[in-house]
Amino acid sequence: MMRRFTAGRIATYAYFVVTCAVLLYPLFFMLLGSFVTVDQYHRTKVIPIPNRFSFEEYANVLTGGLEPAILVTAKRVLWYLALTLVVSLLGGYVFSRLDFPGKQAIFMFFLSGLMVPGILISLPTYMLLARWPLVGGNSITGTGGHGFVNEWPALFILGMVDIFGLFLVKQNYDMLPAEYEEAAIMDGAGLFTIVFRIYAPMLKPVLTAVTVITFVAVWNDYFYPLLLVAGNADLTPIALAVQRLIYSFSTREGVAMTPFPTLFAAATLMCTPPILVYLALQRYFVQGLVGIGLKGA
Repeated sequence: MMRRFTAGRIATYAYFVVTCAVLLYPLFFMLLGSFVTVDQYHRTKVIPIPNRFSFEEYANVLTGGLEPAILVTAKRVLWYLALTLVVSLLGGYVFSRLDFPGKQAIFMFFLSGLMVPGILISLPTYMLLARWPLVGGNSITGTGGHGFVNEWPALFILGMVDIFGLFLVKQNYDMLPAEYEEAAIMDGAGLFTIVFRIYAPMLKPVLTAVTVITFVAVWNDYFYPLLLVAGNADLTPIALAVQRLIYSFSTREGVAMTPFPTLFAAATLMCTPPILVYLALQRYFVQGLVGIGLKGA
């Protein structure tokens, strides 16, 4: 049976079409703009139309310093993905399945951290890493050197416990029947067997959601690398590298026209991995987020 296209339905569809067009236009402009020449770009009226699709600008961007930044960011992504998934699985199990004094108070204390804007703790975080004892030339009292600032650990210490991921997984643990665990215990299964071999497959949707959220957050991380490792070019992640690339081209002397196609190529390289990860995992991503609303904390 054919649907009746009422005025309300038509207005709704029109709204979504316009919204999608507004959201996708900058992406298409950026993508197509990376394949045109500088002269073609400056003659663009609505959207750049390349005469040919050449990846020369992408090669220039990679050889110009973006490739090392991608490697640095990839290392951070792998570290935080592994750490977040393991901590969320174990922590979610502890707060969902185990009973101990102060469990709810501790969990609510962790959740309260989500209410504090990150900018408020940026200075204390910097001081903590800068005054870390016995590293970076610091004495036992944390003075005399630079600590972990501009060093590798500054990129890997922060955020070792993802409270939001822990919350998502804990909520999904609450929805799973306890009979699975009881049967496993009767068969002699230990804690890690229960968590990683029994519950982990059941939690695939929410773990996928945590993976996507963590990947995007770490890949796009700009503020804390700027704060903590801006003085070490070898530790520059991709978000900071793209910003520096844009700034260098924008302030370069003797250039008649800003090479926007090169900047678009750099931005496209930065945007592509998160988009591909989301498109590949979007089915489970939506299921994982929807599941947390089925049972209260």
